[in-house]
Amino acid sequence: MGNSRSSQLTLDQAYQATYLWLDHAGDPPVDISEPAHGSVELHTESAFVRVRSSEGPVEQSSVLALLRAADAGKKLLLFSPSGFSPGALSIAETQGIALFTLDAHGSAIPETTHARAISPASQADPPFAPDAVDDEEDSFWSYTPPPSVDEESVEDEEGIDAGTTDWSDCPACGTTHYRSANFCKECGSQMQQEKATDILHMRCRTCGGHDIETLE
Repeated sequence: MGNSRSSQLTLDQAYQATYLWLDHAGDPPVDISEPAHGSVELHTESAFVRVRSSEGPVEQSSVLALLRAADAGKKLLLFSPSGFSPGALSIAETQGIALFTLDAHGSAIPETTHARAISPASQADPPFAPDAVDDEEDSFWSYTPPPSVDEESVEDEEGIDAGTTDWSDCPACGTTHYRSANFCKECGSQMQQEKATDILHMRCRTCGGHDIETLE
């Protein structure tokens, strides 16, 4: 079984995918080496693992080389992003070697009986799969601007809401200000700071003035 060369993982990516697979299977590597060009060797507590990358499907010679270099008593695993030739698959089946093809996303596809037998029940997340952002995560990280201020309640004199207690007129020129202002923006006179609970400021709908007396 082989992969398209254009979508095939590099050796470094294949090594990363293999490392993650072993870790997900509960047998992480304790030693890593590069015995030859196009190969990475990983040792775990229970397995002897090689990652082999080549221009075409891995041949039976690579499977035999794994047999010769393996530590006695350990499981033998061979991962390849380029797949395996029929001869390699045949020898691996007779020798109890687990062969895995790594697809373009980094998922390990078992190719032999032994590979299927030792594969974990659940697959590890493919390390090179396209990013799929959850709608909830997207909304969590997205920026929500603060609510805009109502233009009718800001300092524009023509838009002041009648009946509000947060506005007062300058005692000198009559310019309307927010009650927290200390000085008039027009004439510079000091504003009278009266508590909103003491005086109810109302505005005439005809002239706009605040000098309105209420009948009790």
